[in-house]
Amino acid sequence: MKRLLLPFLLLSEVLLSQVYFSMVDDLSFLVISHLESASDVTVVAYSIDPDYLGLKECSMATEVPVEGAFVHISDGLLHSKFIVLDHETVIFGSANFNRPSFEEHLNNLIVFHSREIATFFEKIYDWLVFGKRPQARLETKEGTFFLIPAVDGERVVLDTLWKAKRYVLLCSYAFTDEDVFATLKFLSSQGVEVYIITDEWFESSRLRELPLETFHVLEVKEPLMHHKFLVIDGKILITGSANFTESGFHRNVEVMFETSNREYVESFEEEFNRIWRGYFVQGVRF
Repeated sequence: MKRLLLPFLLLSEVLLSQVYFSMVDDLSFLVISHLESASDVTVVAYSIDPDYLGLKECSMATEVPVEGAFVHISDGLLHSKFIVLDHETVIFGSANFNRPSFEEHLNNLIVFHSREIATFFEKIYDWLVFGKRPQARLETKEGTFFLIPAVDGERVVLDTLWKAKRYVLLCSYAFTDEDVFATLKFLSSQGVEVYIITDEWFESSRLRELPLETFHVLEVKEPLMHHKFLVIDGKILITGSANFTESGFHRNVEVMFETSNREYVESFEEEFNRIWRGYFVQGVRF
């Protein structure tokens, strides 16, 4: 993962980074040596120590107050995970920016080269730090991006699920959303094959107590399965930072991406099948 990210960082002159709280432990291994020459560095995080990072001049925005830092204005958890480079390259997905997410957990990242998409993500920063009105959604040739909580993420998922005719592949850390589960149950009763890959959170959720006979369910206990994606009939993909939970769909700061791009859909379906067969590769997949 480090080898994959560094070329983007080394080629950039300006970096805007907005991430989840777990940057604190290991972000330095990606940042300190490679961003000192950047002309404008902005870090938005849940909790971060600028002295630890060695970025004395960077602008800071955090959820947990840090002296000299901004505090973002959302009510939910800052859970989005992305980097914007030079106002036109976006690295975005399920992975937190730390070593375990990159090297041990099951995660994904997508790289976009688009000024239009980069602007959408940069507006999220303006909202978090300055309270400016964010862009709730963006439709592009790559697909559609949704900002939660400005958009009801659960509604996006449910509306997409109703399009299923043959099968649904759901791969989600901490899958606990009851409305999604109920919709999957109905689809299953109509002959749609439902396959779910989840983690140990599912064991302790109320969903585990419900009938699962019509589902195909795989619980991955090791390594940590941190994906958040949905594939429908090999035609539609939804992925991003949001877990399939009430908070992930309604309260947290999240970004979801829906697409019918064949390359993306096939790539995520292949990842699902690898995990299902037990042939997964630990770390982030691009």
